[in-house]
Amino acid sequence: MFLLKGFKKMLTLKVALGWLILVAVGFLVFSVINAGAYKQKENKQSYSLVKYIKQANETVFLNVGVQSIETKANNTTIPWTKIGIPLTEKKAVIILNFEAKLGIKKAVDVAKLSENSYKITVPKYDVIGIALDKTAPYQLYDASGELLSYSTSDIDTGELVTKKLSNAKQKDYLKQYKDQMNNAAKAYYQALFSAIDKNIRLTFSFAE
Repeated sequence: MFLLKGFKKMLTLKVALGWLILVAVGFLVFSVINAGAYKQKENKQSYSLVKYIKQANETVFLNVGVQSIETKANNTTIPWTKIGIPLTEKKAVIILNFEAKLGIKKAVDVAKLSENSYKITVPKYDVIGIALDKTAPYQLYDASGELLSYSTSDIDTGELVTKKLSNAKQKDYLKQYKDQMNNAAKAYYQALFSAIDKNIRLTFSFAE
C-alpha cells in the first residue's frame, strides 16, 4: 500500500514536471517567433533614383553662416470664416543653422587687352546652394498647444524648414554682401592668374 502511494506520488510529480517543461518550451518558441516578427517590423527600405547628371561650372566666393528662428502658428477657425476660435492655437518654434553659399553659376569672360593685361567679366551672382550645420542643423525649440487645440492641425515643421532653406529665400544676401563677393572674386582670379604669370594685370567688370 505504501509502495502504491509512493508510485502515484512519483507519477503525479512526473506529469507536473512534464507540463512545466512543455510550458517552458512553448514560451521559448513564442518568444523566438515574436522576436522575429518584431525584427521584421523594424526593417526599412530606401530607394534612390538619379534623375539627371549635369556638368556644373560653379564657383563659390562667399559662405554666409546663418542662424534663423522660425515661428508658425495654426488655429481652428469658425467654419466658412477666417475667425480663429480662442484657445485652439498650436505653435512651433524652430532654430535653423546653415551656410548659404554665394557665387557664380557661369564661367567668367576673359578678354585680352594687351600682352600682359586681361579684363575679367564676372557674371551675375547667384545662390549656389545651402549647407546645413554639421553639429546642430535643426532644433525644435518649442512645440505647444492651447487648452482646446486638440482639433487643430499640427504644424508641418518639415515644410517650414524647406521653405526657409530654399535658394529663393537667400537672394537678399546677394545684395547685402555684394562688395565682399567682388573682393573675393578679385582675390580668387588674381591668385589664379598669378600662378601662371606674376606680371599679368587684371581689370574687373561685374554684371548687375
